[in-house]
Amino acid sequence: MKKSKYAWLRWPALPALVMCIVFFIMNIFVTQGFLQSYVILGFLSSNIPLLCVSVGCAGVIIAGGMDISLGAIISLVNVIFVKLSETGMSLAAQITVCLLLSLLMGLLNGVIIGWWRVTPLLATYATSSVYAGIALWLLPRPGGIIAREFTMWYNSFLFGVIPVPVLFAVLILALWAVLMKSPLRYWLYSSGRDGAKAYVSGVPVYRTQVFSYVFAGLTAGIGGIALSGSTQGGDATVGLSLSMNAIAACVIGGISLAGGIGAIIGSMFGALFLSLVTMTVLSAHVSSLYQSLIKGIILLAGVLFSLLIERRILKEHKQTGPPGGNIEKDDGKEAA
Repeated sequence: MKKSKYAWLRWPALPALVMCIVFFIMNIFVTQGFLQSYVILGFLSSNIPLLCVSVGCAGVIIAGGMDISLGAIISLVNVIFVKLSETGMSLAAQITVCLLLSLLMGLLNGVIIGWWRVTPLLATYATSSVYAGIALWLLPRPGGIIAREFTMWYNSFLFGVIPVPVLFAVLILALWAVLMKSPLRYWLYSSGRDGAKAYVSGVPVYRTQVFSYVFAGLTAGIGGIALSGSTQGGDATVGLSLSMNAIAACVIGGISLAGGIGAIIGSMFGALFLSLVTMTVLSAHVSSLYQSLIKGIILLAGVLFSLLIERRILKEHKQTGPPGGNIEKDDGKEAA
């Protein structure tokens, strides 16, 4: 009884949620007009891309992998979106092509890692350079124009109430929720916890890894389209910083880099926390000389706080034993 009563305290995403609430409240006092609709819309418009790619990064990490190429995929999708807009192609066709290409880039990562057994960090570092190089080749200098009807729609409210950028995050969450209703839920978590044991148990570990990278590529594609709506132009380097930010968001959100532990929603809270910290520092009118220092200190404190909670959870797992036959039930709680 006591265990179930306080079980929520062991939720891996709890620290990130608490920090989000704290910095949201801080911004109410620090950021002028923070609660006004146009400020909220601008905040979401700029930061939804990070939230999208953090979900994809979380899926890869949970499955026991790592992907630092997602920022480059976002940049390449942004550049391709601009180039396709210039051809006069229909908006629906532009989005379809961008999403298909992002799936292919994710598939390439997955095949190199899942089938060719290349170390994830090394493989995605290499593909990141390739994707970024192609983006820079296609668009050496920032420029171009995204279809006006898309940018106007992206920076608006649906039914006058719901910020359109939120729809991108809802779409990714809906996709993940559907996937978690399938055996893939068990495969992802068991592969991340112990790939060798999962393989012996009949889990298609390598196919699961390939899928995780394909899904990550798709989220990067959605994030790249969202980023295009925010910037309203093309830039071959615009998304490169999002790779490490997404990994940081996952760690802050309680997702273990060792794999197999964490909830996707935690990565979203982590991304939101990173975005709120940036807004707090900028709104506080801190000198540009100290902005990076202060932001770094806050983020380091957030990471350490989350890691302490993670270690406590891992310690409890060791004391209670491995999940064993109940792993699917346990994973369902973590994926919720």
